[in-house]
Amino acid sequence: MQTPAEIRKQKRLLRRQLTDYEKKSHSEAVAKHFICSSLFLRCKRIALYLATDGELNPEPLLQRARTNGKIIYLPVLRPGTSNSLLFSEFHPRERLIKNRFGIPEPDIRKHKPTPVWGLDIVLLPLVAFDNSGSRQGMGGSYYDRTLSYLKQRNHWRKPTLIGLAHECQRVSCLERRQWDIPLHGIITEDGLQRFSSNIT
Repeated sequence: MQTPAEIRKQKRLLRRQLTDYEKKSHSEAVAKHFICSSLFLRCKRIALYLATDGELNPEPLLQRARTNGKIIYLPVLRPGTSNSLLFSEFHPRERLIKNRFGIPEPDIRKHKPTPVWGLDIVLLPLVAFDNSGSRQGMGGSYYDRTLSYLKQRNHWRKPTLIGLAHECQRVSCLERRQWDIPLHGIITEDGLQRFSSNIT
């Protein structure tokens, strides 16, 4: 059985090896699957990410969501050492600021961050996922820390957590650690899969 580090290395390599055509095709397919879902029809506030390192690019989805009147939020590294995230509204005409990893973020001095529980859906990047909704990220546990309240209070229902990935990032089984927050669903170029066992 592969270790988490081996899985991370393998899947990062696989997604980087996809051709530009495949990456674009997958992104368009994911956007189509999402906007045709009841999840999209019911939501108003959507958080997503800006792709890096071969991640499934949600830009086509972002554009279609904005066309349909959705409010888009991007993650921002929380100042300090908590290794967690804030979410700030995305304004396409405003300049983004690169964080310490070189990833562009909204300027939270201009727009007060929105609490994560005020969002309807968070679309998460990932390195690998399995058929139970377990997700492996880049190793920093930023999303797990940010969403840890979902484990502590059973009555919380928001946000719905949907992973975005290339189908080649699927694995048979991932070890789920105590602090891991499982996904409610995953969207790849093949479609939307929901994990009902993770919905309280």
